[in-house]
Amino acid sequence: MTETEELSIHNQKFNRGAADFESWFKNNKNLFYSELNALKEMVSDPENCVSIGIGNGLFAEELGIKKGVEPSTGMAELARAKGIDVKPGRAEDIPLEDGSCSQVLLGTILAYVEDKEKAVKEAYRILKKGGEVIISILPAEGAFAMLYRLTNQEGFYDKKLAPKYPYPMKFIENTEWISSEELLSLMKKVGFKNIKAVQTLLNNPKYSDQKIEKAVEGYKMGSYVVFKGVK
Repeated sequence: MTETEELSIHNQKFNRGAADFESWFKNNKNLFYSELNALKEMVSDPENCVSIGIGNGLFAEELGIKKGVEPSTGMAELARAKGIDVKPGRAEDIPLEDGSCSQVLLGTILAYVEDKEKAVKEAYRILKKGGEVIISILPAEGAFAMLYRLTNQEGFYDKKLAPKYPYPMKFIENTEWISSEELLSLMKKVGFKNIKAVQTLLNNPKYSDQKIEKAVEGYKMGSYVVFKGVK
């Protein structure tokens, strides 16, 4: 599959399912706030942060981020309705000038990006010297990514394993989950320094929405991990 075909597939499903994406987080509020807590540990300058692959703007709105880039027109419309300035574009070709940003957030988008290294290099390019990249992932070795891979293989969610309101299957098709170790190595290769990580969703997916979790340092236990590195 070419990069253009991959992009088109993901854009189509997010255009058609933008409202479903927003509804899923509303049905899993504790999970949402657990992930938000982890992001808040890392996003220290929201007014000068740009979110790449901002989606519907749900996280950006809570974080106070006012600028973003998004390839899906359906998602971008929802983000703009929240008062966010959204430019059309994709992570592998960010429509921003070199050294123009203090913080850049790649919020759980690498699973949908074919050329992950190019996306991380683009984040590096648009950052000022001393600027920070923040990258959240569902690590390939984590319970959620494993559940999604199994679901893709089986064609349905196993009710014994899945949460009450599982993530819509159309959003996990054609995804490629990156591991924490792979991302750590990639960030170092691109040139990021002083890399640190926090993690959350330490419970099994079936019980992930029962309470709001605090983020803890590290990346070896959580199903949602946020890395931060300095240019």
